[in-house]
Amino acid sequence: MKNKRAACDQVEAPLTIDQEIELGDQFGEPGWFDINRVRHPQTEPPKPAGCVALNVSMLSLERIHSIPDWSPENAQVMFGGPRSLPRASTTTRLRRFNGTLVEPANFTQIYDGESRQVYSTTSAPWIRVGQLITSLGGSGSAALVGKSTILTASHVVKRSWVPGGPVLGTVTFTPGMFNGTSVLGPTWTANVIGIAAWEQFVDQDGYDMAICQLDQPFGNWLGYFGYRTYDDDWEDMRVWTHAGYPYDLSRLGDRPCYEQGISVHDDDGDSYDTLELETRADIASGQSGGPLWGRWTNGGRQIIGTLSGREDNFLEEKNSLFAGGNGLSRLVRWGLDNWG
Repeated sequence: MKNKRAACDQVEAPLTIDQEIELGDQFGEPGWFDINRVRHPQTEPPKPAGCVALNVSMLSLERIHSIPDWSPENAQVMFGGPRSLPRASTTTRLRRFNGTLVEPANFTQIYDGESRQVYSTTSAPWIRVGQLITSLGGSGSAALVGKSTILTASHVVKRSWVPGGPVLGTVTFTPGMFNGTSVLGPTWTANVIGIAAWEQFVDQDGYDMAICQLDQPFGNWLGYFGYRTYDDDWEDMRVWTHAGYPYDLSRLGDRPCYEQGISVHDDDGDSYDTLELETRADIASGQSGGPLWGRWTNGGRQIIGTLSGREDNFLEEKNSLFAGGNGLSRLVRWGLDNWG
């Protein structure tokens, strides 16, 4: 599918991983996250927004090209990727009496060999990715896109989302979750007090996206991703990075992984001016809601999609799908305008 844009528009290409590494690492003050939290304390908790169902009459579908990322002063920024860590041992797979393995309810989808790497770091932008846990069952991944706003997949929070009502159960977000707590310390967990998603709720489609309001302004202290509307001029460019929390690379699924050099090889239009971005990213349950981002010289790290899952039609190629497009940009912009 070809995206429509004015003939005068100039489409800036994202940097390749090699170009980003050439920029070098930038190290800020030791403990910059705690220093920034002291400099900019939270004044008072926001009023809970509850659950909001958005439709096209509430959000203009005017095309939004780009909103830049933001980092606090003296933040630790890492170009390229963090050092890969050894994988933790996972639980033993069950076998039938005939010796064949039992297929788990969770899924893992790997293309041409495992490319995911486990990591732990307090540097940006990696610390802006965290784990989302719901008391009503399940967990997923999410990323800071504002001072109090995170982006995830709508199916991750579907049991907690009833339009017009409060957030059901307890939903928490922990940036830099690693082995049960944030690498920043035990106080770095926020409660989700608002969820907004497109009114038509589905799994694994272009509009499988949601934003959540936090009761703490983590973005003020850690910075946050920008976002950019995907353009098919970038098709087949191996420039995208994805991070999230898979169930299969650690015993409790609470260690993050990343993969770089991902390409989008096709995009299909969906409702609310959204896109299904088809990739061959290595994914597993728990990574849903994790961001797909690139880096631009003008705009920094910007998200183009959030992981939805894989195609259900097993007769076709099993693409890993990210929800994106102008509908994602409009959704995030609504969160920034209403929640910050």
